[in-house]
Amino acid sequence: MLARSCLNGALALELLMGTAIAQSHHHHPSSGTGPGAIAGGLGAVSGGSYSYTFPFYSSISPSGIPFTYVPPLVVIAPGGLPPIMGPPVRTPPALSSGQGVAGPLPSPELVPRPVAPAGEPAKPRRPEPARATQLVTYGDRHFRTGNLRRAAERYAQALIADPNSAVPRVRLAQVAVVRGQYSEAADRFREASIAEPGWLINAPDIQAIYGEPTDFTKLIGKLETHLQAEPGDRDAWFVLGAQWFLSGKTRKASDIFLRLSDRKTDATLAAFLDASTPPRPVPQ
Repeated sequence: MLARSCLNGALALELLMGTAIAQSHHHHPSSGTGPGAIAGGLGAVSGGSYSYTFPFYSSISPSGIPFTYVPPLVVIAPGGLPPIMGPPVRTPPALSSGQGVAGPLPSPELVPRPVAPAGEPAKPRRPEPARATQLVTYGDRHFRTGNLRRAAERYAQALIADPNSAVPRVRLAQVAVVRGQYSEAADRFREASIAEPGWLINAPDIQAIYGEPTDFTKLIGKLETHLQAEPGDRDAWFVLGAQWFLSGKTRKASDIFLRLSDRKTDATLAAFLDASTPPRPVPQ
């Protein structure tokens, strides 16, 4: 009878303790000494023992009867419960040069740079004409050897370095002409006139970037063959006139631009027409 009373009292104590833990949200199990486990108040009890942050333990006797016992060092006040002990408080290490609570401070190179708020436009880059000219020169070397991919890459980089220059766009137009992409070439010429108005006045001879004069002649022949098959391709006619103009054949270019302007005109076409038309003689 005495053993059963002690067991009932221990179970009641465990129920009170588990209820107090659930209400105070301080249920912090530590490492167990066996496969036993307790969840919530009484919870599920299996073989072995499991320790809590406060000093009382639950287990199962060899006969299969669950029991709870409290070490003799814990003093329970009358009408109260044993004090619930939280996790141990760790004192952070003292701060020193380059050290903190979370370890060493990150290197300045690893600290991310502040990002501009969303919606705020990025500051435009300052044009680099000298770098753009150098990149165009590299692109011309690749163009002469027939490496159009590398040439286009250098011309595109030159365009980024100096967005206000017409030269990289005219070079990209030549790449498109060689590839037979006449609409793209026409768009590149239009972009050049918008980016740098008046560039036609000092436009260089485009034949200089070709390896041999016959390469340019073959290119013009290919373009004329395309126009015989597609006489309504306005962009191809415009590109042919631009190629004649940029190679010094201004009279041939003027004839093409005049025919195009009769049907439809635009700012770029008007600029080519003005640049290719010889000035009228002033009457005496």
